[in-house]
Amino acid sequence: MQGNYQQENNFKLIKNSNFKSSKIIQLIYQIFLWFFIIFTLFNQNLFPILFLIYCLYLIIEFSSYTSIFLLNKKSTNSIYNKLKEIFSTSPELKLTCECYHFEKALEERKDKDGKVITVEVERKNTTYRGSECFQYYSFRDISGLFKIDLNSDILKNKNYIKLHLDTIISFADSISYYDYQNFKNNVIYQNSHRDEKMDFHENFSIPNLSKNNLIKIQDNEPFYVNFFFFFLCVILTMGVPYEMLLDNISIEGKYQIKKIISTRYNLNSIEYDNTYGNSIPAIKLGVNEFNFIPEDYGYIDQSMEVNLPTLEEIEKAKAYENKVQYPVFDDGSDPAPTDLPTEEEIYKHKKNE
Repeated sequence: MQGNYQQENNFKLIKNSNFKSSKIIQLIYQIFLWFFIIFTLFNQNLFPILFLIYCLYLIIEFSSYTSIFLLNKKSTNSIYNKLKEIFSTSPELKLTCECYHFEKALEERKDKDGKVITVEVERKNTTYRGSECFQYYSFRDISGLFKIDLNSDILKNKNYIKLHLDTIISFADSISYYDYQNFKNNVIYQNSHRDEKMDFHENFSIPNLSKNNLIKIQDNEPFYVNFFFFFLCVILTMGVPYEMLLDNISIEGKYQIKKIISTRYNLNSIEYDNTYGNSIPAIKLGVNEFNFIPEDYGYIDQSMEVNLPTLEEIEKAKAYENKVQYPVFDDGSDPAPTDLPTEEEIYKHKKNE
């Protein structure tokens, strides 16, 4: 695997993706609302029910993907800046603990006959809620080439791409996974004695990531493609027709943001280029191509004190080798482990220096 070949990521345009089952349900609800409005004109006693149906309709429409896409509308130039920001953003590994117990209490309620009765209930009493972030030495973005061929037949008569961004955050080596497991076990142990019960959650994320973006790919932009116009259509019970209109000039696409982290090694050093060099982030939009420097897609924590793993730690970390999600590139190849020295070889080399 050579570093001079730019690996294209799995950005894919999705054909015929606009007619989903959820959109059909929305359309049925939209038609039902129209008919109910007509019925209410002849029977005003139905107005309270119509109000509830209309409020539910507003909630459905304003929480839809169309609403999210319009709030994250970008031009091709701004999607470049947004992706550059994402490539350079450090992933966050957050562990959250909530400690609590249940307390019995007396509560007055009305029974089916309207009489006030006293019943015993259990209430959750949360005594502690806190989060800790896992610190690591370096990360590297290996998202590869984001490429859109603007002359593709599939983009004919399309003004926008509805871009879905997925994320993969994994450990670069087993010793990093070993360090993470030790950190997690320590967090659980420290908080498990705070109360009778404890809920624990792990969250791997990229801060400030907009997962759904509407990208303008043509110079001409229809006047109605904005959130304000969509807002008016929804208020006037024309939300679904608007969505169908936007779907007609748009096509969906998916792209994965891939990041790896290491607790003991600098993933942006030269020896890692043979393995990850062909997955350096880059953007190609039509004839415009944007490349990045290492500072745009990697990071090393200079303030963090790092010790090389001992042979004992390396041996223990081997138990996690099958847990590490090594990235698989779209040409079907894997990062060849022979391209890099093993952790034992690094240890012995540093020890002899």
